[in-house]
Formats: sequence, structure tokens, C-alpha cells
Amino acid sequence: MKVVQLSSAHYVFDNRIFNKISKSLVNNGYDVDLLIQHTKDEVVDGVNIIALPKVSGKLGRPFKVIPSLFRKVIEYPSKTVFHFHDPELIPMGLLLNFFGYKVIYDIHEDSITDIEQKNYLNPLLKKISTIVLKKLESLAHKKLNTIIAEEYYSERFPEAIEVLNYPSLNWAKNFVVKRDSPDRLLYTGSITEDRGAYYHVSILNYVDESELSGVSLVGSCNPELFKKLIKNISKEERRLELNGDGKSVPFDKIIKSYSKADWLAGLAIFPKTRHYSRKRLTKFFEYMAAGLPIIYSDFPEWKAFLEPLNVGISVNPERPEEVVQAISSLKRSPELRTQMSNNGQKAVSLNYNWEREENKLFELYESLT
Repeated sequence: MKVVQLSSAHYVFDNRIFNKISKSLVNNGYDVDLLIQHTKDEVVDGVNIIALPKVSGKLGRPFKVIPSLFRKVIEYPSKTVFHFHDPELIPMGLLLNFFGYKVIYDIHEDSITDIEQKNYLNPLLKKISTIVLKKLESLAHKKLNTIIAEEYYSERFPEAIEVLNYPSLNWAKNFVVKRDSPDRLLYTGSITEDRGAYYHVSILNYVDESELSGVSLVGSCNPELFKKLIKNISKEERRLELNGDGKSVPFDKIIKSYSKADWLAGLAIFPKTRHYSRKRLTKFFEYMAAGLPIIYSDFPEWKAFLEPLNVGISVNPERPEEVVQAISSLKRSPELRTQMSNNGQKAVSLNYNWEREENKLFELYESLT
């Protein structure tokens, strides 16, 4: 079966789109094209990447990327299955469905709360965008096959299939946790204010070097934000490591970062926002797979999920003394670190892994043949 993954907004080697969905389908015998912004057409790991124009500004997508995408999709035969990953492609998905194609809408994010936290948007435009998007997503849910990447999205999309963003055992099983004298903290993923960038960096201001040699951030970071972060810790700059200044970091490099050093813990100290406070962050499961205890914000939903697993320590992001105490507890108790590390790796091995999720993906595709 010919399967076409569509994205106008994502990075070409996005972990969910490329590493999980596309490669899983290829390994299960599907012929997979990926239409996405890229520099050239090429085949990578069996996935046929068809390049869309690369643009830097948001206006480039509706005026360059999406028209190019549409010209390409109409060339496919009627038995093609289209699987798209961006809400801005809903009108195209509905049109393809109208003409008889099988179409899947993959909901990665809570798009409504995502709009709400975009402070650069005019309040009136934000309100209009929210109303329009709600109607479009509701229509897409009625007309198209729908996949969701987070459990709580089912409140808006009750008929959707959960295909959750858990790590693959193919890389998780290769980690050997180092036990001796860990003294660095790790954060992976996009580096933004609403993902706790200032909280993570500020740790260096109130934890002495004798306790903590440094903090490493691995992920895309706007250069202007990075300058502000450095200014925030000017006396401790040498203890901060950034990998990914202004660029998306390929997932294979993120995997390498997990085994690169003797990490004390993985960081997820976020400010409270509607967009993140209910999400089960992908980094939770990656940290667990890599055997890293998690220091995370004490949001009720996060605590309700993570505390029974005993894989980390919750802290109030507005109280630095709680972060200091969490670091001290992990630093001074190898037994606690080992217990949390083992608990996390066991939980991923048994329950929170991509191999369980991909079977639901295959069942959906088989139902469309």
C-alpha cells in the first residue's frame, strides 16, 4: 500500500513522524513517501523523502509550502492513504477525503492551548483563530480517521485512536546506567521559556559547583533567547552547555546525549501553563528509558502519573530551595538514584514503549485497505 506522510511545519527527521511512524510502516512492508520541508529528495532508512520548499517565516508556509504540497498530492492514485500532521493541513485533508482518498489526521498537540500561549498574537486574532480551529478540528474528527498523541486529547476527540509518543525499545534497551558520582543535569527537547529554559539555567545560580558541575540543554534554541539565558547566569556561563543553537537536533544526537555523561537527573521544571500542565511529556519516557531520575514541576496531573511510578522528585518551579533539595537528595543517595532508575526502565520496558503503540497504528492502516 502506498502511504504518504504530509507535514508543512515539522522538521524532516521529526521523531514521531520520521523515526516512529514512517520507519515503523516501512518495516511493516508499506511503501512510504514523506512530503516535508527539506533540501533535497532522498531515501533515508527506506522512507522516500520528497522535498518541499524550505522557508523561515510563517508566511512562507501558506504561500510556498502548502501550494507545493497540494500540487504533489493530487498526482497520487486514488488508493493512496494520506496521513497528515499539522492542523493547517485540515482543509487539504478534508478535500482529499471528499475526492475519495483515505485520510488520517494525527494530532500531536493541543492546538487550542498552543494558540492561547502565543503572546505575539493579537488578542482578537487569537480568539478568531481558536474559534476557527475548534470548528475545523471538530469537522476533521467527524470526517477523517483521527490519531492522538496524548491521552487527554480524547476529551475533545472521543473517537480518536491513541498512538502515544513513547520511546522505542530498540534504543532504550542499550542504555547502561552509570552509578558513580553523577554531577550534571540534562534537559532534552525544544528550549523555550514555556518549557522552563530560565528555570533550568538558573539552577547554576544557586547550586555550587562542588555539588553540580553543569547543566546541559540539548535541543533547538532561539539565538536571542540563548543570549538572555547567558545574561541570566553571567557568572556561571562556563557550566552551561547548549547543543542545538537555533537548529533542530536530530534524534540520534539526542540519544547519544543520554549516554554521553554521568547524569544526575533529567529536567522538566516547567512554568505552569494550560498547554503543558496536563501533558505527559515525551521526555518523561525518554528519561525513564535512559535510567535518569526526573526532577519535574509539581503539577497535579504530573504528580498523579509519576509519583506512583517512583521515578523522580517533584518541585515547585517558583521555589529554588525545593530544586536544591531534590538535587541534594539524589546526589547523596545512590540507592535512591538506582531505585528510580530501575523503576523507570522497567516501566518503559513493560508499558510505555513504541512497540506497543505501533500495533495500534498497523491495525488502523490494515482497516483502510
